[in-house]
Amino acid sequence: MIRVGFVIEDNGWLGGLNYFRNLFNAIYKMSDRKIELVIFTGRSTNLELFADFPSVEIIQTSYLDRFYPLWVLHKVGYHFFLNDLFFERLLRKYQIDLLSHSDYLSAKSSIPTLGWIPDFQCIHLPDFFTGGGVCSHEKRLLLNSKLCSAVVLSSYDAQKDMQQFAPQFVHKSKVLQFVVDPPFSADEPTIKDLEGKYGLNGSYFYVPNQFWVHKNHSVIVDALKILKDRKIFVTVVMTGQILDGRQPKYYGSLMKYAKDQDILDGFRVLGVVPYKDVVAFIKNSVAVMNPSLFEGWHTAVEEAKSLGKKIILSDIPVHREQNPSGGIYFDPHNPVVLADIMQGVWLEKENSTHNGLVIEACKELDQRRYRFAKSYEAIVLDVLAQNMRTLK
Repeated sequence: MIRVGFVIEDNGWLGGLNYFRNLFNAIYKMSDRKIELVIFTGRSTNLELFADFPSVEIIQTSYLDRFYPLWVLHKVGYHFFLNDLFFERLLRKYQIDLLSHSDYLSAKSSIPTLGWIPDFQCIHLPDFFTGGGVCSHEKRLLLNSKLCSAVVLSSYDAQKDMQQFAPQFVHKSKVLQFVVDPPFSADEPTIKDLEGKYGLNGSYFYVPNQFWVHKNHSVIVDALKILKDRKIFVTVVMTGQILDGRQPKYYGSLMKYAKDQDILDGFRVLGVVPYKDVVAFIKNSVAVMNPSLFEGWHTAVEEAKSLGKKIILSDIPVHREQNPSGGIYFDPHNPVVLADIMQGVWLEKENSTHNGLVIEACKELDQRRYRFAKSYEAIVLDVLAQNMRTLK
């Protein structure tokens, strides 16, 4: 078996963790797989983080614990010498053939690296990054494009961005459109469970997004205000991390805006919830919503596709590329159109758990998941083959 290493840190990025969970599960459901996956994480990481992952080897090292001496060496090597010799030695110890979804090791490393650029948001929305944030992100993207053996992108839209941002390295890009396979849970909450646990009552739209500024929650506030003025009262339930490290004051200002618009009764923020609750929220919602201004390849859209849910989503290129069967698109800067769509869906009150979307999603999921896993495996094999030719 080819051993592929991943660095997965407990950094609060739920979207990234969900991405890896889906990739690992897809790989390990392949009866003909040629690769095995190995997780590297910090000694301080709570291994419950990987509870929904398949049974894979997990290696804990203080090298990945923030501010430990080895972690400092790791950062110094990256930023000043463009190498990570100590970590490379650790990878060799555990016979890792390729490091995936990672930063570079060094330009001369014998272990190939498969970099990962989820999106080029810092290029499109620089105002959402404070201080030197844009410059540091651009530098990291450029270095990974240059020094990694190849780079995984989640969409052809991102590949177009790379063509503009770093055309000299676009030949290294590999598009891997991920698929979400929501885990089955015997104790998945019912709608009554959700209502009792979270104090909900009745129907709701659902937004499973982090509270990051580009997620564009403010357009939902405006749409709710428009609906309330029309005497139409709807509820939007939102889950996800409330802290945006780039814009720490964003959540507070958003909630103040919602209060000023007098729509807090329908603007329900629940914060981070267990993933089984996320799946239950999706299944029992009137529709999922994603008003984001920018995405690489959005998890909520894939969840809606896999579960057969209607989804109201911003009309941006990557959402069109994802092409969910139950998609209804709107201009993310136009709350009136969003309000009109929400009104129509809300008054229709379609129980989408019993419609054709669910049947279609169930039929397609196994095939979509297998294509996802085989595409990733093909990328790994291609990068290893290229590396062998280079070493010769």
